[in-house]
Amino acid sequence: MGIKSKVISDTLYEQAQASLKKVGRGSKAGHRLQAIISAKRHGITAVARIYDITRATLMSWIRRFEKESTEGLR
Repeated sequence: MGIKSKVISDTLYEQAQASLKKVGRGSKAGHRLQAIISAKRHGITAVARIYDITRATLMSWIRRFEKESTEGLR
């Protein structure tokens, strides 16, 4: 298991979980929310590998979700 991400606050984590319930897992935003939620527990590097994306991409998703909520992930 990777190192817990300090980039994702507990509040952001909870917001991501609530948003995932609203948008569902099948959408593009849902897929990205799942990655953000997983990164809180398992670390950005590990999740980026599993999702086959770069760390920069995952960080971009996190920043966009922080600023624009799910609209930033569409």
